Amino acid sequence: MQQVPGLARLLSDQSGLARRDQLAGLGVTAQHVAEQCAAGRWRAVSPIVVAADNGRLDEEQLLWLAVLNAGRGWIGGRTALARRGLTGGPVLAHRELLVPRGARPPRLPGVRLHVTAREPAPSGPLLTSVARATVDASAWERWPRAATGLVLAVIQQRLATVDEIAGELAAAGRVRHRAVVRDALDEAARGADALSEVDVDTLIRRAGLPAPRRQVRDGSGRLDLEVDLPDGRLLKIEVDGPQHDTGEARWIDARRDAQRSSDGDAVLRIPVFAVRYHPTGIVRELVRIRLTAEQNARRRTA
Repeated sequence: MQQVPGLARLLSDQSGLARRDQLAGLGVTAQHVAEQCAAGRWRAVSPIVVAADNGRLDEEQLLWLAVLNAGRGWIGGRTALARRGLTGGPVLAHRELLVPRGARPPRLPGVRLHVTAREPAPSGPLLTSVARATVDASAWERWPRAATGLVLAVIQQRLATVDEIAGELAAAGRVRHRAVVRDALDEAARGADALSEVDVDTLIRRAGLPAPRRQVRDGSGRLDLEVDLPDGRLLKIEVDGPQHDTGEARWIDARRDAQRSSDGDAVLRIPVFAVRYHPTGIVRELVRIRLTAEQNARRRTA
């Protein structure tokens, strides 16, 4: 590798993989490749891609294999988002690859192709940008709710801003779930941190209460949702994920709730599982709180 100018650099840049035409461009002939493979130092990992080692390919190499095998392509969607640091969400059994319209790369197990007429802006040699990957992954989701949750998760984990994703969405033109993604961006701009908060917002309105304020800071920290009650009090709502199930977290939450209710305001904690499986029960509890507040208001004016 040291004898062929540029070969070591090429393999270093591409995680030890190279296309046969790249090797030929450096003067490495098909016979040289065959000799290296016969000696067990190199091996063919696809009809057009060679690995300059004989070990099992790691995840980085598998991504490079998908891109190099396509000739021209980019790792995108949820695969790119996971590589950029997105946590949570489904574990894909495949790697998502964008290729230009008209491309006909050789089939590769574990790779799902997505054809695009709009090539990604430069964002490194391997991955699309977070904003582009978010818009693409949302469009590839089967259900609108999943697209909404994905957008909010990217923003919540601070991988991209609302403006960055909105700009990419505008450039994408007509894509699947476009209206849903636009709504999710509006929700995020209003302060929604997670899909569960958006769902609770809907339940609050169903209970006849006014629209809540999002991500409000008070003396105890940041509050997920805050609602004005008819009697002048506030309803302070926290939407709790699994991280609130530990003993220490419950103790911290109890202290915050005591502080928040000390001035007479109502406090309600809603587990995420209840939002998903018992929304009617949440609405009933919100209606009860509203009716109690309305009775208090009538007593004051009587």
